[in-house]
Amino acid sequence: MKLVIGTNYIRKQLHDFYGGQMRAGIVTPSKHPYIFLFTNKSGKHYGYDDGWSDEHELEYHYTGEGQVGNMAFKRGNLAIRDHSSNRKKIFLFE
Repeated sequence: MKLVIGTNYIRKQLHDFYGGQMRAGIVTPSKHPYIFLFTNKSGKHYGYDDGWSDEHELEYHYTGEGQVGNMAFKRGNLAIRDHSSNRKKIFLFE
């Protein structure tokens, strides 16, 4: 399955093909060089304040794993931080 920017995907189809954590907002399929970020507007109700920057058109603010306090660099947060050195591409799904 080739991922194409601007295409709508059903999350289950992505998991069926790529694998990864089914319910997490940050998904790290072990057999593919990708990181999937999932977000939606209802996340604000649960403490997640994701969204596009008002100042920079191509900058997206993603809360990460953890709703309260400072984010720890483990699991998904660590994968996002180190994606470049680990040669992983990040895909954002809204």
